[in-house]
Amino acid sequence: MLNVDIRGKCSVNTNRDTDTFVGIKCENGDISINFPLGFDISEDDTELRKNIFLLISTLATNTKRKESEILSKIRKYEETDFPIQAYMAIISDYYVFGYYKEREVLYTVSKKGKINWNRTIKTQKPYVQGNELYYLNFVTKKSTINEDELITLVHEYCVYESFEKIGWLFTKSMPAKPKIKFNRKLFMSIIKDKLSCTFNDRNRVLFNNMLAIINYKGDADASINYKYGTYRFEYVWEKMIDKVFGIENKADYFPKTTWTIKNKSYNNASLEPDTIMILNNNVYVLDAKYYKYGATGRSSDLPESTSINKQITYGEYIAEEERFRKKHGENMCVYNAFLMPFNSVAGKFSANNELFHIGEATSGWKVNDKDYERIQGILVDIKYLMKINVRQEENEIKKLAEIISKAICE
Repeated sequence: MLNVDIRGKCSVNTNRDTDTFVGIKCENGDISINFPLGFDISEDDTELRKNIFLLISTLATNTKRKESEILSKIRKYEETDFPIQAYMAIISDYYVFGYYKEREVLYTVSKKGKINWNRTIKTQKPYVQGNELYYLNFVTKKSTINEDELITLVHEYCVYESFEKIGWLFTKSMPAKPKIKFNRKLFMSIIKDKLSCTFNDRNRVLFNNMLAIINYKGDADASINYKYGTYRFEYVWEKMIDKVFGIENKADYFPKTTWTIKNKSYNNASLEPDTIMILNNNVYVLDAKYYKYGATGRSSDLPESTSINKQITYGEYIAEEERFRKKHGENMCVYNAFLMPFNSVAGKFSANNELFHIGEATSGWKVNDKDYERIQGILVDIKYLMKINVRQEENEIKKLAEIISKAICE
């Protein structure tokens, strides 16, 4: 597996029919790395490895999966259950610390070494001279490493298993084969026993990662079939857009509706825009669309009437609601935009900017004389967005706001 041609295993999915998986997949021993729609895959081997790490970190950051967690069968966003973060952590820990080894404390009678006075007084005969006691021999403490401790052998197994699964991401070299055969019940028992009596944070993380690997390895099919990723990358796209551009508490901007029947009121679920961006007291309602237009340029791959009308409703609610004018000022402007992925380097719309304006959507039932009634279409370079990992990135917010306001003024 370590001699795999990485570039030949990489592809960008089309997000059509069954080609929707984003992540790392191994089927019957054959590995594939599947990047999201619009991703520009690097040709250089070093940069390509960085691309793969970027993919993994993006999935890890924008899904509910926690590092070192033994995963349940419930799949949020239709995620798969391969604990890749545990494998990566095991490899990283191995590079820094080597194999985990228990240290044994031995006590010997010697004239050199760190003296254990309690044991010396209890076991050694002193010599008396006048009113003073003298010890000619001392009980000294010495630490030795037990190379054959079971936990060390289990760790060796986990390291080797990690390199077999994803070691090709790091190196072409391979650690020595483990001295012990896989025994799930025994391995789990050994690790849990160590976990119960350690207070060292680094060791606890290591043991939890080992547990995740052993638990996953218990599946007989796991050695040749595994996946880490999602079939619903649109949720990841929405979360990235919201993180970089959006405010954290956006619920106030959700339009609400109520039924009243026989003097009793029933609240409906609110309409929820993906992202609310605020700049200079202006409000930007952003809808993250993981659509194919940036890759195809076809009008059929643009947001449909339902989405357009919904955006107008969001904008109208914010623009007409008096409390928002009190909050943002009488001169508050409300804007609308769809954000879709694209490849700014070599895609259908090659651009010098990671944000690219394509046009606007309007409705036949509105005069379209208000800013929020003209919904701007913006393409966002997906690789660029994946590299940004900051909540409310101010420079990006300013760039996006400028593109939207400039389009409205033209």
